Amino acid sequence: MGTTSGSIVAHALAYAHHGWKVFPLAGKTPAIPRVHEAGHPCRGECGQHGHGYHDATTDAAQVLKWWSRYPTAGIGIGLPCAPNGLAVIDVDPRNGGQETLYRLEREHGPLPGTLMQITGGDGLHLVYAHPERDLPGKLGPGVDVKANGYIVAAPSVHPSGLRYRWAGDGRFDHQPAPWPDVLGGRAEPVRSRPSLASVRPIASLVGLVAFVLEAREGERNSRLFWAACRGLELVRAGKADGAAVYASLMDAAARIGLSDIEASRTLRSAERAPHRTGAAA
Repeated sequence: MGTTSGSIVAHALAYAHHGWKVFPLAGKTPAIPRVHEAGHPCRGECGQHGHGYHDATTDAAQVLKWWSRYPTAGIGIGLPCAPNGLAVIDVDPRNGGQETLYRLEREHGPLPGTLMQITGGDGLHLVYAHPERDLPGKLGPGVDVKANGYIVAAPSVHPSGLRYRWAGDGRFDHQPAPWPDVLGGRAEPVRSRPSLASVRPIASLVGLVAFVLEAREGERNSRLFWAACRGLELVRAGKADGAAVYASLMDAAARIGLSDIEASRTLRSAERAPHRTGAAA
């Protein structure tokens, strides 16, 4: 395929045909306007589009509808990770990613060869098969693990003006290698931070966790603080168990790369913050 703006939708359709769910991006953020009140994600339960990467689909008709609605050159392709069975090591050389990658390979040996994408900003995506267990949010300076969010897919345009592209022969349909176990990931969640599947299902709590998981760089603590404040309102209203709220938000914080110390400090700050009477009613 070429790399004209018209081929973006062709690539999106090719990904969908391959079985990968996709959604349109405006730059690096979802292009679909959010349909619910800001700060109150519902992860698609309301039956409408407007939930970020949770709207991703393999439906060709929906893909065509989206890209006809958002046809500008700035529209790119979002590729969710976990929903597509992927876990991605995102190497950003501007923040020390190459040095971190070299260190990891000195410590653990060469990483398994796998599907790779060049980001356009001299970065690299190492695309592995998701191991279906919790993974660390960061592996070191400049190296993030994208397992619960999404990546930008070729041939989307990077802010540098260059395009994302698949490495090697330029094809994306090669089988990703299994996740390298030496890079971490809990086979079973530890008791202090149970997986979301083991927490009593509470719709409002799930929404708060989703809000935290969608955090971008620079807003992780603010989103966690907001979610903690709303979670405490649920607890005070008798609508959620305090331990479940704490465990779920600590788990979400770990997934987006916050340390236990940093996350605990943010949750304690939320406990000290004035609460709104009747806010969770």
